[in-house]
Amino acid sequence: MRHLACCLLALPLLAQGLDEATFKGDPKKLAGSCADRARLLRPKDGKMLAEYGRAFLAAGERAKAEECFMAARIDKARDADVHRLIAMAWLRAGQRTEALKAIADMQVADPKDRNAFTRAAVNLQDGGLAKEADSLMERAWILDPSDWQNCVAFGRSCLRKARRDAAAKWFARASQAKPQEERMWNAIALAYADHGAEPI
Repeated sequence: MRHLACCLLALPLLAQGLDEATFKGDPKKLAGSCADRARLLRPKDGKMLAEYGRAFLAAGERAKAEECFMAARIDKARDADVHRLIAMAWLRAGQRTEALKAIADMQVADPKDRNAFTRAAVNLQDGGLAKEADSLMERAWILDPSDWQNCVAFGRSCLRKARRDAAAKWFARASQAKPQEERMWNAIALAYADHGAEPI
């Protein structure tokens, strides 16, 4: 009850912006305090809770992060992308074991969400976990071999990590899925032109 009263008293303050000097402070503390403010303003959206958790991890506030992740899982238990966001938060915080556990949870939550699997595979690749990324991308591809966009997205991430052979495999799959699709050929062209950088 006392906590609720404190939150209610803080609401008028939350409606105010902060001055420039505040944002020149310690980045870790700012990540935590901004996540606290966001959470008070919008406390129950699963995807937002996962993102608050990532900010809390960056701020070194693991207990708050885990609380947010648990609330996110409760709010969106079957949403694979919520589990992916949690996995990437752990990965960015250097917590490989927790990240891979969240990836496993993602696959159980929705075993057919090939788009979330592809995004997670790209995230794993960017995070330096190529073997795990390859395995997850294979699963996404099996769910729909005709999805050339996912093949190109993963191939692009392979190029970013200088994995030319892996990129070739995925671009070949994209080209075999839709050989008459000009957008696919252009996407591959730009992937090579941009050395795998994310599209503009």
